[in-house]
Amino acid sequence: MIQAICWVLIHSLWQGILLALAGGGVILCTKRAPAAVRYRLLCGLAGIFVGGMGVTFGYEEMMAAASGGDGGSVSMNWLGDWCSAHAVQVVGIWLAVAVVKSVRMAAGWSYMRRMRREGLAAPAVWVGRVDVLGRQLGIRQAVKLVQSALVRVPVVIGQLRPVIYIPLGLINHLPASEMEAVLLHELAHIRRDDYLVNMVQQVAECLLFFNPGFLWISDLIREERENCCDDMAIAHTRDRVEFVRALVRFKEHSLRGMALAFPGNRRQLLHRVVRISRQENKTLGGRERLVLLGGCIVLFGLLAAKADVKKPVVRMRPAEVQLAEAPPVRVVPKEVVTVLQEREQVAQNMEWVQLQLDRLRHKAEVKKQAARDKGQVAKNQDQAEENTGQAAQNEKQDQRDREQVQQDKQQADRDREQAERDRQQAEQDRHQVELDRHQVELDRAQAERDRQQAQLQAERDRQQAELDRRQADQDRQKAREQAERFRHQAERDRQHSKNN
Repeated sequence: MIQAICWVLIHSLWQGILLALAGGGVILCTKRAPAAVRYRLLCGLAGIFVGGMGVTFGYEEMMAAASGGDGGSVSMNWLGDWCSAHAVQVVGIWLAVAVVKSVRMAAGWSYMRRMRREGLAAPAVWVGRVDVLGRQLGIRQAVKLVQSALVRVPVVIGQLRPVIYIPLGLINHLPASEMEAVLLHELAHIRRDDYLVNMVQQVAECLLFFNPGFLWISDLIREERENCCDDMAIAHTRDRVEFVRALVRFKEHSLRGMALAFPGNRRQLLHRVVRISRQENKTLGGRERLVLLGGCIVLFGLLAAKADVKKPVVRMRPAEVQLAEAPPVRVVPKEVVTVLQEREQVAQNMEWVQLQLDRLRHKAEVKKQAARDKGQVAKNQDQAEENTGQAAQNEKQDQRDREQVQQDKQQADRDREQAERDRQQAEQDRHQVELDRHQVELDRAQAERDRQQAQLQAERDRQQAELDRRQADQDRQKAREQAERFRHQAERDRQHSKNN
């Protein structure tokens, strides 16, 4: 088993060179092809590579079973001897690094599980908008939109129950059209089932961390995956300028200290903008061309060195002497018998001499083989010293890795404390908003009571004014009647005075 795994790792190196050459051919030949075509071709090459490793492992296991457990096919003289002698060390180092990377990957998945437990619900208007956009893209499962202080870029987590996590406060800093473009990009990841493909890709990178060809193809797959989602978002919005503006605005916010970072390397934003504006895919750079040329040279060197194969020495045992049937007895003269006996004696002497020569030749071969074995032992001792130095270097590297893991843990603790402080601040803000809303409700109720009181007072004033008007009318009527009586009295008095 160990010999088979060792040979699979060795074979995967030159297979990785072939994979890189094939990937470079795909990049050169699909300069104007859709990103989806590039993505499928690169994923197909990666799948063929992984399948080839499986076939190699099965073949090596079969050869090991056929050779009684020795296993391992010989590709080159020095490489075959070295791998056969150090298979345990090679597999052990590979397994140790793979375990460290697996622990880091498990820590990342645990961080994502924590993200599912923490987060703030997005505004209802954007939740409804995500549902509408998901139905337009043909997404059947329900998609949840959550704001979180634990993420720096919008991410999608989950396959059966996908959740889109956006940085806390991003919705308030981007215009509605640009925020919709970002959500369309993330929904495209869900529509294409990229989360599942990315998980498989991470596991493969964890096991093939030593293979630069596969890692380069994996990076190309990630770039083309983002390009495919960009194309889907642009096909929905039908506005390349708006989508490019959203990308640039997103990067501007990351440079203004919003704790946001654009996914990928520093030049990926430029590559995406150039690709969208020119409608032209990325091609191979000068450095990548030189690396592929170096891979071709290494591959040809491996094929040329394969002619120097160490063949096992096969020693033939001397054949057994078969006695022929005796011829019929004939009477011959005595002189003839003597001559025949002498010839037979000479033939026996020649056979004995030939046997002695074979023995001497065999001893010489044994001495030469012993000398070669002695030289091989010296080489093995030198190689053991080199391995000791390499083990010391590996121990130093492990120490650095442990220190890096400790630093990452401390950074994660600081991030967790910062996230807790942000969550408490968000809780205080939400509580303050609730208090403000309650105060507004109280103010509105007081205003309503004041309005009702004012209406009631106005009604009372109107009724009082009506009563005053009626009283004034009555007073005027009484005054007129009194005046009329006074006038009649005066008239009677005047008549009475005339009569007298």
